[in-house]
Amino acid sequence: MTIPNVFSRQIDLSPYFRRLVEFVARRPPWTCVWLGAALRVWVYLQGRHYWMDEASLLGNLKGKAPFDFAGPLTSDQLAPPAFLAVERLLIGLFGASPYVARAVPLACGLASLVLFRRLAERLLTPTAAIMAMVLFAFSDDLTYYSNELKPYSVDLALGLAVTLLSLAELRDPPDARRRLGLAALAVASPWLSFPSAFVVAGCGLTLAVARLRSGRRGDAARLAATAAAWGASLLLAHRVSSQLLGPGTTMYVFWNFAFPPFPPTSVDDLARAAGLLLETFVTPLNLVPNLLPYAFALFAAFLGALGAGRIARKDPAALAILLAPAALALGAAAARRYPFHGRLILWLAPAFFALIAQGLAEVRWRRGRAWLAFCLVLMLTYPVLDALHQAAPPLARDFNPHGDLRRNRFIE
Repeated sequence: MTIPNVFSRQIDLSPYFRRLVEFVARRPPWTCVWLGAALRVWVYLQGRHYWMDEASLLGNLKGKAPFDFAGPLTSDQLAPPAFLAVERLLIGLFGASPYVARAVPLACGLASLVLFRRLAERLLTPTAAIMAMVLFAFSDDLTYYSNELKPYSVDLALGLAVTLLSLAELRDPPDARRRLGLAALAVASPWLSFPSAFVVAGCGLTLAVARLRSGRRGDAARLAATAAAWGASLLLAHRVSSQLLGPGTTMYVFWNFAFPPFPPTSVDDLARAAGLLLETFVTPLNLVPNLLPYAFALFAAFLGALGAGRIARKDPAALAILLAPAALALGAAAARRYPFHGRLILWLAPAFFALIAQGLAEVRWRRGRAWLAFCLVLMLTYPVLDALHQAAPPLARDFNPHGDLRRNRFIE
């Protein structure tokens, strides 16, 4: 056969399309994983310029020894010690290009897709698992923070890993290697992620209560030993991290709006607290378009409550593992120790997406496919289209005064 004949030969692509259709039909959650990964890698490869907050943190990474934690970071920045050490090492070896500096957040973002798929399939009904994967894969916030020089994507991946291992420890047969892995991850977590404290504490408390209620005191004692080791690691990491924050920091002033008033003493205080909770559906979940924001936020909250009710009837301990970290984070916010808003609670997105997706599945069970289709259009159209729109170049974001991807809708 001559070369011209080789290149002019007609190619039949139909077998490849059939295989693709079969893969999508047989494995829709994995299809969402691959699409979400493609979206994140697409944004990463565009290598957008560092924005102000990234550039400020970059100034604390270039030319620094990996384990130099002796003094405060400049520009009022703060990040977990292990995150700083890894980023300094990478930048010292390969340079300060956005592709190098954002490699760790991207890796965590890609890992989160696989971890969330396992969580959704383990916790939700099949229909709900697919819808949860769509919400997760096409989340604008999860895509963006997989490509920012900040530790928020690390918070997400670590929280998912701890949650998954805790669910397995709760219901699966005893496994010494899994127990050891969970203990090691818990002890290491304070050095990698600040909000991991809420995830580890919430999951640990749920496991301890479940063990004591079932009379498995030996397992409860092992959990107590892990808790003691984690507590020591948390205190040491907190001490090191406190040295990274300058004494004149304005961070608590900057985040003052994200602390709910406690105890609320007026109607205005209650309205502010409610607005802070509703703001979660704007950032980081991005489920609220400009049109009818209250209607969309309350509808998402209603679906989440429906989903929580279904999971509670099936496995109340699993629901506690999902919600206990959020409750602890709210308590910390009320005590003015950790802001409950935006990118700082990105790690809560998997739990909220799972509950909302299960609520959508409940609509199908109670009202039928027509109602489900209507609810899917309401819940999925805006976030999916907005994620695709924001991923298209040029990647210029209109940050609000608090550094979030979109303006607040329910609080000032």
